[in-house]
Amino acid sequence: MTQSHSKELMVVSGAATGIGAATAHALASMGFHVLAGVRTGEEADAVRADGVEPVTLDITVPQHIEALARRIADDPGQRPLRALVNNAGIEINAPVEVLPLELWREQFEVNLFGHIAVVKQLLPFLRHSRGRIVNISSVGGVAALPIFGAYAGTKFALEAASDALRREVKAQGIQVVVVQPGGVRTEMAAHSGDISLGFADRMSPEHQRLYGGLVRSTVASNTAFLKRAMPAEKAGARIAEVATKARPRTRYTLGMDAAFTVPLARHLPDRLMDRVLSASHRSRRNTPAPRRGTDEG
Repeated sequence: MTQSHSKELMVVSGAATGIGAATAHALASMGFHVLAGVRTGEEADAVRADGVEPVTLDITVPQHIEALARRIADDPGQRPLRALVNNAGIEINAPVEVLPLELWREQFEVNLFGHIAVVKQLLPFLRHSRGRIVNISSVGGVAALPIFGAYAGTKFALEAASDALRREVKAQGIQVVVVQPGGVRTEMAAHSGDISLGFADRMSPEHQRLYGGLVRSTVASNTAFLKRAMPAEKAGARIAEVATKARPRTRYTLGMDAAFTVPLARHLPDRLMDRVLSASHRSRRNTPAPRRGTDEG
């Protein structure tokens, strides 16, 4: 990527706040013209900056994705699309038995199918530029914590789809890279703990008995970690680096927790990993969970 960055486009979905906004601004500071996906006018006003052009992009709406493709095709400078950063996502955590099926489906629609829809639409541009796809997965795409079943399921699926895609398009000159963040301090998913506690408050007495302590300890653990988690600006700068690196690896972790957990989950036997996680939760089982959440990448 030695040509003038101002002659290249970048697309970042989920760019209203947090990791997405930080990535968009980091890429713009490097000289790229960033098409930053947002859903509202207020979000557009918040993210707009020199080199950052907000575009309406709910990745579950086909018309938005088609409009994005037209924007790239009709770019006044005929700038190539250098990279697509698939960052949009939602996180709604509750025990498998408790989380309504429609909320399982909603998370898969956003965290998996929406990204696939964007990829399918933009692949011709990336083929032309021999560009790159950066899929923002999660440490949850390798290790699923209790109550994170649906969210982790979407990330496990995104990891698998990324592997298949990487092998399919390699000969076309397109690179596919996965980034696996751990906990990151952002606004967007910082409400996940509150959402989980809200579900716990509404559970039946039987479900309260079965899962109440587990939900509270998991939220308390994540909230405690948030105090030392990576700031969104640092995560965005790292993703921008990955998106522009000349010879990237296929996967990157973000944060010490991800760097520790990912290899641990891959090499420890399942039962031993279960005990490691259970010990962590037991230590906080009786700790009241503050009404805060984490942004679990």
